[in-house]
Amino acid sequence: MAAIPDRARPARQPARSFEVVLPGQLPETGDVLALAQSENFTVAARVLPYRIRQHLMAVYGFARLVDYAGDEACGPRERLLDLLESDLARVYDGTPRIPLMRAFAPTVHECGIPREVPARLIIANRRDQHVRRYETFEDLLDYCAYAANPVGELVLHVFGRADPELTVLSDRICSALQILEHSQDVAEDYRRGRVYVPAEDLRDFGCDESEFAGGTASNELRALVWFEVDRAVSMLRAGQPLVARLSGLSRLAVAGYVAGGLATARAFRPAGYDPLAVGVRPRRARILGEWVRLSLAPARGRDDRTRRAYEYCERITREQARNFSYGIRLLPPTKRRALSAVYAFARLVDDIGDGTASTEDKLVRLQRARDSLRNVHQDAKDPVLVALADARRRLPVPLEAFHELIDGCEADVRGNSYETFEELVHYCRCVAGSIGRLSLGVFGQRVTGVAAERADALGVALQLTNILRDLLEDRRSGRIYLPRQDLRRFGVRLDLDRRGEFTDEESRIAELVRFQGQRAERWYAEGLRLLPMLDHRSRACCAAMAGIYHELLRRITEDPGLVTRSRTSLPGWQKAVVAARSLAGMTS
Repeated sequence: MAAIPDRARPARQPARSFEVVLPGQLPETGDVLALAQSENFTVAARVLPYRIRQHLMAVYGFARLVDYAGDEACGPRERLLDLLESDLARVYDGTPRIPLMRAFAPTVHECGIPREVPARLIIANRRDQHVRRYETFEDLLDYCAYAANPVGELVLHVFGRADPELTVLSDRICSALQILEHSQDVAEDYRRGRVYVPAEDLRDFGCDESEFAGGTASNELRALVWFEVDRAVSMLRAGQPLVARLSGLSRLAVAGYVAGGLATARAFRPAGYDPLAVGVRPRRARILGEWVRLSLAPARGRDDRTRRAYEYCERITREQARNFSYGIRLLPPTKRRALSAVYAFARLVDDIGDGTASTEDKLVRLQRARDSLRNVHQDAKDPVLVALADARRRLPVPLEAFHELIDGCEADVRGNSYETFEELVHYCRCVAGSIGRLSLGVFGQRVTGVAAERADALGVALQLTNILRDLLEDRRSGRIYLPRQDLRRFGVRLDLDRRGEFTDEESRIAELVRFQGQRAERWYAEGLRLLPMLDHRSRACCAAMAGIYHELLRRITEDPGLVTRSRTSLPGWQKAVVAARSLAGMTS
């Protein structure tokens, strides 16, 4: 029932580990069976009778031995697989020579296991010697039919329940467990020269397999991992009726394998779907909880894909929206989730523009993001699109505004500069006014008329604050957003010396910053007139987000030298105070 991980490791290797063996040498029995402790599930629970546990461990030992020969052994692996295939034939003749094969023989004969079932595991490992990439998900499922599904069928034979209908359900569970393991081990697989993520999925998410060599995953790669895990969960749920079809000891054992899969999928959430930066392992308490629930109530569980998509977006917001997250928390759940989805897509676009890829590649990826807006539905691959589809269904969120955000990001990628303040305002309307209008829809307001104009104005105010805050950082990245007319007016060039510091007189930069700050204040004055038009929770959210940026602008205009030294920000406690005051003021 369980897919045996190719690269599982025990917490502590025995002294005579089979990680260092001479060519052709096979691991010791104890070393192999010790690996059962490191699996995502309990291979043979102690509550099962001793003879059943022996059979399950024999199945595990055989499967893990085959994986070792095909994936870890030094020397000619094809010859080792030939050796195992020959000894598997001896198992059926009653003359096996390899210790783990001798342990497997009683299980084969007592449980009536057909030879072709364990033989498929050897076929899978032969394939691993030559096939290292899979183009489509169907190709990967065909691999799982050999590499994982036979293990489930072996387990069903142990319990005398290997009939065709149950085997179909078992195959879904085993393939799901294999996909989860592949998602856990993308980095290790890549180091071994293998990629089990379908190439079509990599293309759909705009990822390159070389990203698996990095220390942390991009938002695009995290979305891809979310999709693979989500697909595995759907397969687990599709196979879960198997638990209900079984009874007694077989139900108990199979529920444990499904529970391990569900707990593994859940372990990706606190890891932020980033298996490059975090080792994804299920907690034993979570496995036990899932196991008990499935054993007592084995009916098909709730498979809420939209909920998982929102959780993904909310995590991105908590991690990366350092200013907005304080306001977002003040919203009721439906609006909070919707605004997190809006932020997650906006963050994806921003990360493309701010990334290290070439200009051509960035423009291609931005066009892909633009095209994805035509695919906003609840069956979409990308979790952000799934969440946006639900948000649009519940609230008047104008998703077309994202096209303006992408327009602004494309201008950044092309290195656009601005001669006049009016040109800069147009840019600000694209990259921030669009977010103001999207937020207005999340707040439940129709995005038309005066309300839309004020939301747009507030977005411009926030973006002007960003531009002043990031003046030095942007210049070091080769960008100048302030209008050239204003630079000439104040005699400022914003050139950098060898240390990356401004060469202009600080007093002139200070005059320029105060002047731009006064302009931003006028946009705040207009934008904050939106607040009385909102319900009290939305008002509190908007006031908190605007309040944090407004306070930041106040600090910058009081001490313009801040922006010439580093990127300015408010401490966390001060942001929390602004958010608390906003909630108190808007509910009083």
